[in-house]
Amino acid sequence: MFTDPNFKAELKSDGVMVAAIDMPGRSMNVFSVDMMNSLENLVNEVEQNPDIRALVITSAKSTFLAGADLSMIKVFTERAASDTDEQLHDLCGRLGCLFLRLEQIEKPTVAALNGLALGGGLELALACRQRVVVNDDRAVLGLPEIKLGLLPGAGGTQRLPRLVGNDTAIHMLLTGQPVYPKKALEIGLVDTVVEANRLIAEARKLAQSPVRTKANWYNDDFRAEDISLDGNDGNPYRSVYERLDIQPDTYRHYPAYDAIMDCVTKGLKMPTEKAVSWEMDVFVKLIKDRVAANMVRTLFLDRQRAQKQTAGVESPAERIAIIGHSDTSKLIRQLEKAQFDIISVDELTDDDLVLIANGESAHKGIPVRLITASSTPIADGEVGLWLSPKTTDGQSAELFCKGQPKDSRALNAALKVTRQLGATPLLTQHSHALMAILTETIQLAASGDNALDKAAQIASDYVETSSKADPDFVDVACVLAGLFPAWSGGPFKYREQNS
Repeated sequence: MFTDPNFKAELKSDGVMVAAIDMPGRSMNVFSVDMMNSLENLVNEVEQNPDIRALVITSAKSTFLAGADLSMIKVFTERAASDTDEQLHDLCGRLGCLFLRLEQIEKPTVAALNGLALGGGLELALACRQRVVVNDDRAVLGLPEIKLGLLPGAGGTQRLPRLVGNDTAIHMLLTGQPVYPKKALEIGLVDTVVEANRLIAEARKLAQSPVRTKANWYNDDFRAEDISLDGNDGNPYRSVYERLDIQPDTYRHYPAYDAIMDCVTKGLKMPTEKAVSWEMDVFVKLIKDRVAANMVRTLFLDRQRAQKQTAGVESPAERIAIIGHSDTSKLIRQLEKAQFDIISVDELTDDDLVLIANGESAHKGIPVRLITASSTPIADGEVGLWLSPKTTDGQSAELFCKGQPKDSRALNAALKVTRQLGATPLLTQHSHALMAILTETIQLAASGDNALDKAAQIASDYVETSSKADPDFVDVACVLAGLFPAWSGGPFKYREQNS
C-alpha cells in the first residue's frame, strides 16, 4: 500500500485510489521540494501498480492547495543571480515535468477540489484529466502569479487557454483574479460542481466512468484559437492590455505581462511537451529580473514576517472611542467591520481604547494618538498610530513611541487594532511617523523631481535614528500603502538596485 508523509491514500476494491494531500505542520498545502518528492512518489505508484486503475487527488485540509512555498520561490530568485539558464530550467522546471507525467498517465485522473486551488494547486488540477469542485465560494480557483511579478511555470499558461479559451485564460493570467465554482463550470474549467458531502463520491464516479480518456489538446483534431494582436506602439500586446485596462506604465515596469503573453501566443503553436519547456525558458528569464525578486520578498516573505508581530497579542480593548475633529468616518466603518464597538467618550472605561485624532487625551481608557500629518509629533511615552488607506496590495499601519509607553497596554491595543483591520504593522521608535513624512514628501515633490529618490533617502535617515525600525518592514509598509510601486520593492530595495 502506498504510504507518504504528505498524502493520506486509500485504495478500494474498485481500483480507485483516493490520495488526499495533508502536509503535516501546515495550515495549508503548498508545493515545496518535499511536496514535489511526494507527488513524484505518487505518480510512480500509480504508473507501476496494476491494482490502481484510477486516481483521485483531493485534500485532507479545508483547502486544496495554495500554490508554491514562497520560501522555495525565494531560493529560485536567489539562485537566479548565479545559476546558468540550464541549471535554473532544471531547478524551477521540476514541477512542470511532474505534471506532464501525471497528465500522460494511461489511467483516469480526477482532481476533487474541496477548497481553494491557487497557482500550483490549480496547475495540478489542470494536469488531471477531469475536475470536480465543491459548491462553496471559498473554493476559489486561480493563477495569481502576476501579483508576484511571475508567471505560472508548471504548464498553467499552456493548459488554461487550451481548456477555457484564450480570452478567458488571458484575463485570468494577466489580472490574477480567481473564479468561483459556478463560473469555473460555466467556462469549462471544471466538469461539475457538487455539494461537499458528495465531492469524493462524484470524483470516484468520474474516475470509474471518465468523460475523456485524455486531455483534449492531445487529440489529433485539436486546434488552439488564434489571438488577435495590434501593437502599433512597438508592443505587440498593446491591444490586449487596453482591453483589460492595463496601463502602459504598468506593463513597462512589470515584465511578467509580456512574459505571460509570450508564453501563450508562442506556446499554443507547439505540442504540449515543447510548450511547457518553452514556458519554463520564459520563466527562467523572468525570474532573473530584479522585479520578481523584489515582489516576492516584499509582498510575501517580508510581509509574512511583519504580520507575525501581531501574533499572540492580548489587549482588553474591544470598544473604541475616537476624539478630535479629523475626518474619521472611513476609519469608523473599518473598525466596525473589524468587530470593534465604537462608543462615545462619556462611555469610556479604563479598558477601552481611545484614539486621539487631533484632540486632547482622555482621562480614562487606553490612549493612542492617531496621526495623519507628518508635522504631528507625539509626546514622550505616548503611542502613535498611522494607518494607510487600503490599496490593491493591502494596508499598512505604523505604530511608534518616543521612549517607553506610559501606558503599557497602549502598544498592544494598537497592535490589536492593526491585526483586526488586516493591516501589516511597522514598529518604529520616534516622535514622528515615518509613513506620514514619506506620504507628504511624495505628494509635495515638484514636477521633474524624483520623489522616490527623496523618499528613499528620508527612509534611510529615519531608520538610522529609530532603533526598532526594520528596513524590510519599512519596504513592506511603503508598498502596501502605495507610496512605492511593487516593482521597486520599497525604499531600501529601490536604493540598493539604484546605487
